[in-house]
Parts: sequence; structure tokens; C-alpha cells
Amino acid sequence: MLQNMSGQTFEDFSKGQGMQLASWLSQRLRTRAVKQAWGLAPAQKGWFLLGLGKEASPFMGVHTVQYFPGDLEDQSVLGVSHGLRQSGASRGAFQGRHRVNMGLPMAQAVSGMLAVPVGWEPSDGEAEVQLEAARALGLEPQEVSFDWQADPQSDGVVTQLQWVACAQSAIEQFNQCVRRAGWQLASVEPELQAAQRAAFCLSGGMSVLLTRPAQDWRFDLALLPEAQTKGAAMLNPSSFDATLRDALQTSAGPRLVAAGLALKAWT
Repeated sequence: MLQNMSGQTFEDFSKGQGMQLASWLSQRLRTRAVKQAWGLAPAQKGWFLLGLGKEASPFMGVHTVQYFPGDLEDQSVLGVSHGLRQSGASRGAFQGRHRVNMGLPMAQAVSGMLAVPVGWEPSDGEAEVQLEAARALGLEPQEVSFDWQADPQSDGVVTQLQWVACAQSAIEQFNQCVRRAGWQLASVEPELQAAQRAAFCLSGGMSVLLTRPAQDWRFDLALLPEAQTKGAAMLNPSSFDATLRDALQTSAGPRLVAAGLALKAWT
């Protein structure tokens, strides 16, 4: 089960509980020292791994782009776990040192809005969200992973809770794949949300996606306002800029998602 503190975003599916204030602050401090980060995004018949590293401040450059065919359960030399293990070794990392943010395919996610009376305790709202998510997924409440936040705009009578959820089994599958590779799963985030983050930061604009290879992409952290990562509306494709929607249908789409996942390390 996940809960979301006010101001958090809908991505930390991999955590068993929502972060307490002290741990949230310590994570924020750690991100300032992050030198490189990784995103693993779903693609046609496989997954794309993209790694970012610091260049001249405030830019991040791409140091790794790899495609792993197959599914997460495949434990052979053709599987995602094997590919991750090989990639980690090539970067000279010690076992368990690499952390990766993974993209949740939108086909596996559900989202919505839930109105609760103003003044409800967070635990009461959380319980209602869990039940609503379970109904949407056709699962028992204990079988869902979810995240939520309260919409700051309220009419004084009800508070709108924005939520997103998936089956807990999907998160367990992500964890198992990453652990077999000797990596750590930092977070899981809906792929559309990650794509929008990358689009905000992409130096040169969206035209770069089709005119330059991913290895030449650069991302400007100064263009990453925290506010743009918030809100369940981001999970609705109809709310996206037409250029971004079109870009996600191209071969560059999964790479953009993976870049957005990696960029989460600096949010």
C-alpha cells in the first residue's frame, strides 16, 4: 500500500509505505549529490535503458542507451535482468549500487478523482482511495499499489483526491527483475508522466527527438519546475501537447520515457 504526502508525485509505487517527512528530506539532500541516474522504460517487445550523467551545470547528458528484448520474467541471457547486469558491470559499479526508475505501462495503470469531505484525516482518505483503486482494478484492496495527493483547489465542502494505482503483483515483478540483476528499484512511475518531465527539460525542444540520436540529447535541469510533475491529469493522454503525443508514437518515444524516469533522480 502506498500513501502520498502533500506535494509528492504519483510515482513511488515501489515503496511499501509513503515517506515520512524526515526520510523525504534526506532523499532531497541525497539527490543534490547524484552524478548519474537510470531509467528503464517499456518498449515494443522489450525495454529501453537510458542513463544520464552530469555535464556542465545544469545540463545532463546521455551516457547509455540500450535495448533489452524480451520480458521481465525471462532469466536467460536474452532477458532484461541479464542486460541490466551487463550494463552495470560495464559502468564499473559494485553489486547493488545502481538504482533504476522503471516506467509503468499505461495499460497496467488506472487513475481517477475521489471526493471526500473537507477535514477528513489522511488515513481515512487513503483507505477510500485504496478501495476505489481495488474496484477499478477488480482486485482485493491488499492486492493494489497506489499513490494519491489532495488537489489544493477545494470548494470548502469536499477535497478532490487525485490517485493512480496498479496491481501489486506488477511492482513485485519489477522488483524481482531488478534484484536478479544486482540493481535496486528506486521507483515506479507511469510512463506518460515520465515523458512529460523529459519533454520539459529537453534542450532544443521536441524536434530534437527526430533529428538527433538519443546519445546526443541533453537535458537542462533548470527547466524542470517541480509543479509540472504533479497532478493525475498528467496521466490522461488527452491533456498532453499534440507534439508530445505524436512523439510518443515514434521509435524515440520509449527513450524519452526512459530519460524522464532517469531525470526523477534530480526532482
